[in-house]
Amino acid sequence: MRLVKVRAPEGSHDDVAQLAFSVGLPEASVYQEYVHGPNCRRDVIEVQTSTPTARAFVDAVMASPKFDPKEWSISVREPRTILSAIDLPEITRPLVVPTVDVYEELWQFSHVTFGFVGRVLIAAMILAYGMIESNLLLMIAGLLFLPLLPLMLAISLGLVTREWRLVGQGLLALGVGIALIVGGGAVVALLAEPPIRFTQFSPTIVSVLISAVVGIAAALSSADDAGRRELIGLAATAQIVLLPAWLGISLVFGFPADTSVVQRVATFGAIVATIVAAAVATYAAIGVRGQSVRPYAAVVAR
Repeated sequence: MRLVKVRAPEGSHDDVAQLAFSVGLPEASVYQEYVHGPNCRRDVIEVQTSTPTARAFVDAVMASPKFDPKEWSISVREPRTILSAIDLPEITRPLVVPTVDVYEELWQFSHVTFGFVGRVLIAAMILAYGMIESNLLLMIAGLLFLPLLPLMLAISLGLVTREWRLVGQGLLALGVGIALIVGGGAVVALLAEPPIRFTQFSPTIVSVLISAVVGIAAALSSADDAGRRELIGLAATAQIVLLPAWLGISLVFGFPADTSVVQRVATFGAIVATIVAAAVATYAAIGVRGQSVRPYAAVVAR
């Protein structure tokens, strides 16, 4: 469910209300606000509706020839409950969420902050120690704190919408995250005793097939209000972080004689590429389009 608030120049309320009616909304609330700074009045149009109808309304507003992000704004919120005349099964439909919701969420997750660095490094060290001791509980604890899935989804969404700044930001954050995982593994190996006891790496073909399923599920979960994303994130993280952590440990302990480092690095690249490609295909299949975010992104980029 969504509450959508559109703030537009004075005199625009009829046009916005008609857009709301055109996507099936039965009503729209209209009032005015005085905005300090520009010192002018703005028309405010609010609707409460199901998630997919909210998406259609937001897309319609952004596609309007009158829409200008320098003078217009759109706020989208998720309420706990909406009690209205709209049928409950209709208003609670969870799929597909507005593209701008996914776009901004993935931008937020893709910033490299000291919090991001700290979480990844600490989680990588816990994971590495769990791998050295072959302690499954410690490995799961480390995997839960590694925020790498949204970075791959950011790359995928950026490719679908041709928002190259988002692609670049996702690649940057993913590269930093992988480097931190390798470094965390090496630090733990310096403090621990060899050998590394975890050896349960899947064959390349199995890893790629699992990654394809994970990429599809991850993209669907990011566009769906229903369900929990944590376990999908854990499955994706397990696919991509074990090899960097193993690499960091092996840089200190030494590489096993019976293991091809090149093959494992190639497998890692195939896993990341498969998750991104599967998410790209899924976003395209559910109707994510660049025109849903491009008018806003173009202004933000200036």
